[in-house]
Amino acid sequence: MSITYPNYQTTNRVPGVFADIDPTFANDASTTLRSLIIGQRLKAGSAPAGTPVIIPSPSVAVSMFGAGSQAAIMVSHYRNIDTFGELWVLPLDDDAAAIPAKGAIALSGTPTGSGTIVFEIDGALVPVVYNAGDAPADIVARIPVAMAQVANIPVAAGDITDASLPLTALNAGECGNDILLGTSDTSSDYTSDGITITFTQLTGGSENPSAALTPALANLGDRTFDFVACGYTDATSLAAMEEFWNDQTGRWSWLQMLFGHVYNARRGTLGEITTFAATVNDQHHSIMPIADSPHSPIRWAAEIAAGVANKARNDPGLPLTQIALTVMPPSLPSRWTFSEQNSLLYEGMSTFSVGDDDTVYILRMVTTYQEDASGMADDAYLDAETMNQLAYVIRDLRAFQAPYLTKKLVSDTTRIAAGSDAISASVVKQALISRYATLETAGYVQNSANFAAGILVQNAGGGQLRELLPVDVVNQVRDIPMLIQFRKS
Repeated sequence: MSITYPNYQTTNRVPGVFADIDPTFANDASTTLRSLIIGQRLKAGSAPAGTPVIIPSPSVAVSMFGAGSQAAIMVSHYRNIDTFGELWVLPLDDDAAAIPAKGAIALSGTPTGSGTIVFEIDGALVPVVYNAGDAPADIVARIPVAMAQVANIPVAAGDITDASLPLTALNAGECGNDILLGTSDTSSDYTSDGITITFTQLTGGSENPSAALTPALANLGDRTFDFVACGYTDATSLAAMEEFWNDQTGRWSWLQMLFGHVYNARRGTLGEITTFAATVNDQHHSIMPIADSPHSPIRWAAEIAAGVANKARNDPGLPLTQIALTVMPPSLPSRWTFSEQNSLLYEGMSTFSVGDDDTVYILRMVTTYQEDASGMADDAYLDAETMNQLAYVIRDLRAFQAPYLTKKLVSDTTRIAAGSDAISASVVKQALISRYATLETAGYVQNSANFAAGILVQNAGGGQLRELLPVDVVNQVRDIPMLIQFRKS
């Protein structure tokens, strides 16, 4: 058996006892699975637009992106679910041509009693006290004061006119149209005291920062981000993200192998969501329809990405279900029925469930991929778990074979001495079969016998090893239909 050294020169003639360290078989480092939030900042924030920055806490996010900004709000919700994972933010400025969404809260009627109105502004609770005989304008004037006491309110209050308070989204663009105004169920007594509230929902927001998205994404460099929360579902932004993560030239291509998956949410009725679903077809993007949830899609997107990150870091093969979120569910009439959930899943849209205590749970995460390049129905990339598993297995097999790049390649008929720095296609094949069996034992892949029978490793000449690896990722338990054949004796 010959012994080779990575650094020590065998031509050395100087006496001594020397130690040469070979770390090849000691490397068990794992890839850091980072999360990324893409959202708009305010000019008051200290972080420059278009530059990714690591964010340890929501308070730092407020300082860097501005209180009430999309980015700060998304960080806060992300940390509701994932308190320890490495989190980065890619902040964007409002587009120069963007228009902010605008709405209003108006009151009428003189109250006959005292109480509290709990307003909901994008799901944030804003309590306002009223007393018998208060003028509507006086009650309305207390709303901005109460808003100032609540963290990350995404709107600014304008000047009151005729007991009406105008509200403007802090970040300009389409996302402001998803900010809902309402009252909490706990504040319903105000109606019996003679107060009428009229909400003008925010509308008119236009032009997301889509033009800045592509150059900002390029600034991510070679750093990996496996879980990406983004609030933009306009056609231009979706196209930019699909291009960035695509299999041919993007982050999932053979050239980059950086991987990652985008998680998003979208407000709308079943008909609106179905129409939208027909426009997207991307295996690297998952979107959750949220109907009329008081919380906006950007808040949902952040929590979904955080929930997936928490589970996938432990095991990329575990089903992404029964993951509790802190966002508020849609109203009872707007919650998807069983039939509607099934339809949404066939449209490439993900689904959630709601517990008896109104806790929202991720029910199933699917990708928006529905058909192949020829337009035929294709479920190869149906589940988001498949993408997490593929990224894990590919990274493992790459790391496993990295030491081979320092070896000499010989033909299969060449004799190789033990300890030699030479390898052959047959040696690599057997090593890969063994590694696949290890991955199977760990629960990441299955059917190692089929893998061993189907694997091809060929010495193509010129130092190239070509490999065909029939990887079979594990499945997830989805449903358990029981046929109950009862008897009566």
